[in-house]
Amino acid sequence: MPNSEEIETFLASIYQGEFGESPQIAKRLAKVLLHPVLTWSAIRYVARFPIVDIGIADSEKSKARWMFHSRRPWSVRGYILSYIELPSPLHLYWQGTPKQNLRTRTNQARAAGYTVSAVESTEISGVLAQVFRGRGWDENYIEETLRRLPSSLEEVVCVGVFDPSERAVAFCIGTQAGQVVRTLWSAASERGTVRWLCFSGYVEQVNARGARFIIESPPWAHIGENKIFAGHLGFTPARIRSR
Repeated sequence: MPNSEEIETFLASIYQGEFGESPQIAKRLAKVLLHPVLTWSAIRYVARFPIVDIGIADSEKSKARWMFHSRRPWSVRGYILSYIELPSPLHLYWQGTPKQNLRTRTNQARAAGYTVSAVESTEISGVLAQVFRGRGWDENYIEETLRRLPSSLEEVVCVGVFDPSERAVAFCIGTQAGQVVRTLWSAASERGTVRWLCFSGYVEQVNARGARFIIESPPWAHIGENKIFAGHLGFTPARIRSR
């Protein structure tokens, strides 16, 4: 039978979901039909993850179309997500040996003159574009990418990291529904400590907005350094459902 690494590689090969978009059903179905043993092993694998209940009122579910299926409200696009439950008081999140790297890198970024702050809805496109330009992206591609943002930014949570000259060098953006913030995207134009500071600021902003949970893509959607980074931040896989 396939081991966990083989199963996660299989799941990664069929996983899509940037910006919460619907999956390409035909492509996934073809993978399932071609690899029945891996598919069965993957079903058993994800079934062992715990179920985590989050509170989203019926009136707010329209803000979480990326999460709920009208006929299967317990299903999150059919896949496991990674989550963090923020403690109360919030300072407990940064405590302990597992968060040592997060504390150290965040403090190093601040010491180097970087700052993190919430980004107003009217400034989000400009901040994201500046980070993309720093990554060397073509202007046409930047415009195309920005069009994929949610049409309404009222429920968006966004923070940006700025260098000493106040140039945006990183951002993290998510959308809120009730107690949960679903991370849509994060990016940085500089390597090193800025993304650690960015996530620390994101946690603070999510907490300030009254949310308890941050959910992101499942573990198999991350590879290499990103998977390690998510582990340092405390993300763990679970089956997310609403109460």
